[in-house]
Amino acid sequence: MKAYAIILGGGSGRRMGLESNKIFLTLSGIPAIVRAIAPFTGFCAGAVVVAREEDMDEMSAVISQYGLSRFVLRVVPGGATRQGSVKNGLAALPEDADIVLVHDGARALVTDEVIEAALRSAEEKGSGVAAVPVTDTIKKADESGLVTETLNRVELYAMQTPQAFRVELLRRAHAQADAAGYDATDDAALLEYAGMPVYLTRGHKENLKLTTPEDLAFGEAILRMRREREALK
Repeated sequence: MKAYAIILGGGSGRRMGLESNKIFLTLSGIPAIVRAIAPFTGFCAGAVVVAREEDMDEMSAVISQYGLSRFVLRVVPGGATRQGSVKNGLAALPEDADIVLVHDGARALVTDEVIEAALRSAEEKGSGVAAVPVTDTIKKADESGLVTETLNRVELYAMQTPQAFRVELLRRAHAQADAAGYDATDDAALLEYAGMPVYLTRGHKENLKLTTPEDLAFGEAILRMRREREALK
């Protein structure tokens, strides 16, 4: 099966306290978006990168600067929502795409192991969504802050990306959601809404999403630990 990636680079820097897009921030000197794209070169035939209209030129320039122009087939504008952005990415995939891996450009530290697990699950079962078990106690509360329920954390997982699917299933799920006016925060929810099975695969705590300034510090620390581990081999 031929696999392609959709890398979502349409975020903002609002919660980072920035006016520019956070995915152009650097981790150990390399832009986050480059770190997010590069690991997929070992598993996919190519990628489509989704960018904000105002970032299209800068996105193309960064991709070219870091030698990813041959792998990134197209840079396309995002939609009004995450769901719309993925839909635009799906429309830009080559006709021979069997599997698609949707990945957040702000998850700049994804590993080969996480990508491979999601990809293999999609090939075998139709879907593979990176996730990590919830370790904190999770409580449900009403608007006043009154606890109404303590959830069983054994059954709870935090979703990550990549989220891998057979292309025809994801397209069908998007079409069904669009027809019903349903909007979801991730693609796995679209398959659930369409009554299709969603299988979780092993994510990793290091596969964090860059959202706040603290995340940048965590990201730098993770990269240092990785370099130290490599030096000990």
